[in-house]
This record gives sequence, structure tokens and C-alpha cells, in this order.
Amino acid sequence: MKKEALNGLAMALGVVLLVGMVGAAPWLMREAGRFQSAGRPEARAGQRIVTLDVGGMTCAGCAAKIQGELALLPGVSEVTVRLPQRRAYVVCAPTVADTTITAAVSRAGPGFLAAVARD
Repeated sequence: MKKEALNGLAMALGVVLLVGMVGAAPWLMREAGRFQSAGRPEARAGQRIVTLDVGGMTCAGCAAKIQGELALLPGVSEVTVRLPQRRAYVVCAPTVADTTITAAVSRAGPGFLAAVARD
């Protein structure tokens, strides 16, 4: 009987919390969208994230070419390129030089330029 009472209480509390959150739904959705649109990957221990401002990207093909070139670099474990933000995020070993990363963007094709963003 005691277990059933606790389950009922937990269920009632859950309903109250859900109803209370309905008013917070627009805020929660806005915050979730902001987090998702950032597109920034997370670094693992011993790695760093380099954020690049990328110029010259005009389509998804451009973004894919840049992503592919960056992914080929030794020491790079993850690359995310966001065309709408004109940004690339590179998760790499601390030994990978910023100049090596920006040079890879230039090698992706004529007209592509990158600079390390200072956020």
C-alpha cells in the first residue's frame, strides 16, 4: 500500500510539473533551438575546439568540400561545418596549428578563406 501511495504522489507531482511547464514551453523551445543552431561539437579530454569564420561558401557542396579537407588533417577527430552561420568547428589535438587548419580550408578550393574566430 505504501508503494502505491508513493507512486500516486510521484505521478501527481509529475502532472503538476508538466502543467506548470506549459507556460514555459515557448521559452524552452527558443532555448533548445538556440543550442541546436549553434552546432558546436564538444571536445574530449586532451582536445580543443577551433572555431573558424569561413568565407566563400555558397552551397552545401562548398561546405562538404571544406569539411572533407579539414577531416583529412592528422590530429583532427571531428569537423562540423555550418553553411548558414559561415562557420566551421574543428575538434583536434592541441598540437594541430591554427595555420594548418586555415590552410586546409584554402586547399578545399579557390575562393575559400578561413580565419580563427575569437569568441
